[in-house]
Amino acid sequence: MQVLGYRLLLLGSLSALPWASVQAEQAAPSALTLDATTVTARRREEDPQNVPIPINVLYGDQLDEAGLHRLQDIQQRVPGLIVSGHDARYAGFGLRGFGATAYNDGLEGSVGTYVDGVYQARQGMAFTELMDIERIEVLRGPQGTLFGKNTTAGALNIITRQPTFQPEANLEASYGERGLREYRGTISGPLQDDVLAGRLNVFDSATDGAVENLHDGARLGDADSQGLRGQLLWTPNTDFSARLIADYAEQNEAGNVLLVNHYSEQTRKRAKFFGYPLAEPDPYKRESRIDAPGHPQTLQNGVSLELNWDLDEAMRFTSITAYRDWDYRATRDTDSTALSVIQSETELGHRQFSQEWRLSGTAGSSIDYVGGLYYLRQQLDRRIDTEFGKDAAPWFVGDQLEQLKKLYGITFTDPRQVPAVLLDGARQRYDGEQKGDSRAIFGQLSWRPIDPLELTGGLRYSQERKDAWISRDASNLAPLTGLPPVFQAGGQLLRDIALGGGYYREDSIKENNVSSLLSASYRFSDAVMGYVSWSRGYKAGGINFDVVGPFTAPTFEPERATSLELGMKTRFWDERALLDLAVYQTDVDNYQALTYSPPTSLFAPPLRDNLINVGKVRLRGIELDSAWQLTPRLTGRLGLAWSDARYRSFPNAPCPPASGQWTCDLSGERLYNAPEWNLSSGLDHTHPLPYGLEAFSGIDYSFRTGYSGTLEGGEGSYQPSYGLTNLRLGLRSQDRAWEVEGWVRNVFDRQYITAVYSLLGSGDYGVMTGSERTVGTTVRLRY
Repeated sequence: MQVLGYRLLLLGSLSALPWASVQAEQAAPSALTLDATTVTARRREEDPQNVPIPINVLYGDQLDEAGLHRLQDIQQRVPGLIVSGHDARYAGFGLRGFGATAYNDGLEGSVGTYVDGVYQARQGMAFTELMDIERIEVLRGPQGTLFGKNTTAGALNIITRQPTFQPEANLEASYGERGLREYRGTISGPLQDDVLAGRLNVFDSATDGAVENLHDGARLGDADSQGLRGQLLWTPNTDFSARLIADYAEQNEAGNVLLVNHYSEQTRKRAKFFGYPLAEPDPYKRESRIDAPGHPQTLQNGVSLELNWDLDEAMRFTSITAYRDWDYRATRDTDSTALSVIQSETELGHRQFSQEWRLSGTAGSSIDYVGGLYYLRQQLDRRIDTEFGKDAAPWFVGDQLEQLKKLYGITFTDPRQVPAVLLDGARQRYDGEQKGDSRAIFGQLSWRPIDPLELTGGLRYSQERKDAWISRDASNLAPLTGLPPVFQAGGQLLRDIALGGGYYREDSIKENNVSSLLSASYRFSDAVMGYVSWSRGYKAGGINFDVVGPFTAPTFEPERATSLELGMKTRFWDERALLDLAVYQTDVDNYQALTYSPPTSLFAPPLRDNLINVGKVRLRGIELDSAWQLTPRLTGRLGLAWSDARYRSFPNAPCPPASGQWTCDLSGERLYNAPEWNLSSGLDHTHPLPYGLEAFSGIDYSFRTGYSGTLEGGEGSYQPSYGLTNLRLGLRSQDRAWEVEGWVRNVFDRQYITAVYSLLGSGDYGVMTGSERTVGTTVRLRY
């Protein structure tokens, strides 16, 4: 049934304005009609304008039209959302300048990700393509009482479309420059009238590489991914439903090529001794020179069963049972040169089982409640194999020539003087396993003593236990006998430095915690609601899942966030505009962050990727989200976020690598991965045409200021400010049965950086550059 007039979906969001089509012969209405929409941010269906928390709602139709199918792209629509990392292992999500780091395999995220009610224990699980999305709810601030597991910074609540009892089918194909190809398809309908329905959706995407390998002339960066999801919905009666979901996804992330952005003095000395020409770093040339290109691959699958049973008209019981399996495999040229120095191969396997029971409902007309039990069991297995090549020994000696001469009387003037056999063929192997159990009991109650006032309180009691072991050993070492005495003694020293000795440790932690929420909202009129909330969130401590030295503890403390917020949600201008405003301050104790430790000896390198607790962090800011009916056929959105994220107490912070010292006091400085300003905006226009046709167009613009991509803030780790503009123009039938769209992404071909990673050495940084301007077309068919 066609809707007479334009519709603006209610949302506390800057980014989702799904509009109904308008008949060509119909006169444009002068007023805006608001549709009733729902979100489940508080584990029950309700109008987003009545939810007293800052929430962005991104609707699947809008994301499909804009070609946003990954969380890395969706951050353009949500000011304050940061998605970092160059592949699934290094994925990190941040909100309000808080939480976007995940380089240590023992670190869990501060932004919890949930898909159809199932917690994704590794953030890399959400680094795949988003399939058949109904909506994404971005919840800012601690969400400790209802979502609970690791939501000190916020939560991403992703809801997919359910099977329908009306037949429907959707097909989409996109083609673009540099070999971009994307195919998506969905079919849904009844399998047994009014009792059983099914839904199946698939996707396949690929793109050609944009980076040239100067070592052999090959192109780097080809990437492809495929996946499918199948669902069954069983509704034997009006009081009970069962939803079974199974999915599979395969992702080849070879496109995420790291390009050198800065060489340390250490690397320059080594290259000079070796006679290896280092090109001056310029990642925007999209050129690399490596002998072993990386090939990260991710496989994941899972199954979940959601049961909903209406015990009576005012009470519902929900059960969600889920199992997920995630595997990551990657090879890497660890030295990022064309020399045969180090290659590594990483294997990660993550398994998780979760169970949640909830009871929700109403008591009379003034009380809403949610209560439940939660259990999560997870296991991570890791294996890393590192192999050293023929150039490794002279390479590692190259920056220590003066010290070797001064301390040992050894003088090298040519790399050929260093026997390759000292390290050639040597292997270094890391093994590890971590198991974790999480249990929780939670409840939240909302009471309306008078009609305009709502008071909400919530509690969650959590128990966490983690057990892990990690080992390191070296093998395949050639005998040193037969070498001159100076190389026998010096060779053993070099092996100790490059390979390290045997290493094994076991650790265990066990914690209890109470998270809480208090909030009050008051509806001043039908169009204006104000609220104030206080919340406290918790993220469990953990185990440094890496080799640690004397300067870093093997375990780290839990992270706690306490937030105070004031907000307003309003409609005005004859209901032609929505505007949400939030002001907040969040104080974080024991913020979990990544660091590197000082070297344990004169020749040993610093230890990277260790986890520490930052004593105190303060986040404060202002967020504005708005949506506008500018003319009867022109809609707009504007979102703006200002964030002042700073260390309040961090006297033992790591220094920039070139500073000449190891410990700095960063108290009062800005956090890393925390841009000060974020902006998102867009305009959408439709124009009816004869013969049942409609033209449509849209422009989107997003901007963020620069920020440091690493804790230590070394030269080359800064991510400069950038703004992106995307355009689209298309033609479709007014019933949306088909449409053809042309689009341009990154219209002005802006150069920008999306991820930073510390390479081998102290102060070497690689970056992943954003996509160049891309022109393409998309065809959609709907039934």
